[in-house]
This record gives sequence, structure tokens and C-alpha cells, in this order.
Amino acid sequence: MAGMRRFEQRRRNTEKRKRNPFVIIGCEGKNKTEKIYFNNFNSRQCIIKFSKGNSTDPKGIVQDLINFIKSNEIEIEENDKVYAIFDTDVGQNKQQRIEEAKSLAEENGVEIITSTPTFELWFLLHFGFTTKVFVSNKALQDELTRKIPNYSKSNNTYLAVKDSTGEAIEYAKRLEQYQLNEGRALDSEKCNPYTGVYKITEELINRNKEK
Repeated sequence: MAGMRRFEQRRRNTEKRKRNPFVIIGCEGKNKTEKIYFNNFNSRQCIIKFSKGNSTDPKGIVQDLINFIKSNEIEIEENDKVYAIFDTDVGQNKQQRIEEAKSLAEENGVEIITSTPTFELWFLLHFGFTTKVFVSNKALQDELTRKIPNYSKSNNTYLAVKDSTGEAIEYAKRLEQYQLNEGRALDSEKCNPYTGVYKITEELINRNKEK
């Protein structure tokens, strides 16, 4: 009975503190690209929080995210979303670290979002559909620079691509299906090109539509 009373009290307190859902994102500590882009969707209806940490490897990014949630005493609620974003890169043999990150994420309710070779593929898809294999991270950035001549990781690229976001989402879904049809694991370096960033973007757009 005492246990039941404590549960009911916690539930009443939670109802009093009712808040809008969070979208919590973890990404490479040194990388500003993702933070700059997703901050454009931050609003009263769509509260975005970024974990803190300097990790650059997949498992470290997930651990930083978990630590951030615990240290800030964030109680994850039903409509909250927690994402860890990282690149599979090319030629860096990260698959073992990716598998470790996936296991840790699954244990803690974190959704993994990967891009191959890098996050910049999401920007490139705003200019058209492609299945071109990129032999290096630089090859992708060179391709993007041909579309956005002044591209820089520290620029707010959202301003250059926002009008084509809907098309980019559809191209990313089409590319995902293409890779699945080819029998490739989406979080593998061999799944080139691929990006799951559309999943977060679509979630943020839909949340901002809510009244």
C-alpha cells in the first residue's frame, strides 16, 4: 500500500510539472554542423537539447548523451525522442565501434542515426537524388561545394537548403529503400551513400506543425 501511495504521488507531481516533449540529440563534440542545422527547428512546440561532451567515436557519443540526460536529471517521457548522430566515414574501420554504440543505445532507449560517408550527404540530397558512391569524405564535400559554393561546416546551411527540405526527405527515403533492396546494413560503411537524418528532420517539422 505504501508503495502504491508513493507511485500515485509521483504521478500527481509529474502531472503538475507537465512539459512539452524534448528532442535530445547527441553528436560529435567537435562538430558544429548538426547543431547549427537542427537549431533552426527549435521552438516552443519543439524543444531541442544537445548533449555535451567531446567524444568523436560512436560509443562515446552515445555515452555522452546518456551522461547528459542523467546529470541533468531529465526524466524521459513518452513523447520525448533521443537521437545519437554520427558518420560511418570511409576507410576508418569504425564498424566495431558502431556495433558497440548500437548495443549501448538499445539498452538506453537511444535511436541511432548514421550517414555514409558524412552528414553532408543530407545537404546534397536537397539538390537531387543520387546513389553515387563517395570514395572519401572529401569527395562528398567537394560535390556539395559545387552546389553551395560558400559551403562551410560553421555556416548555417539550413538557409541555403530549407526550400527543398520536403524533396530531400523523399530522396532520402528512396535512397534508404534502394540500399535495403541491395541488402546493405544501413549503419555500415558499405551502405554508401546513405543518411538517416531525414528521420529527425521529419520529426522536428511535424512537431512544429502542432498547435
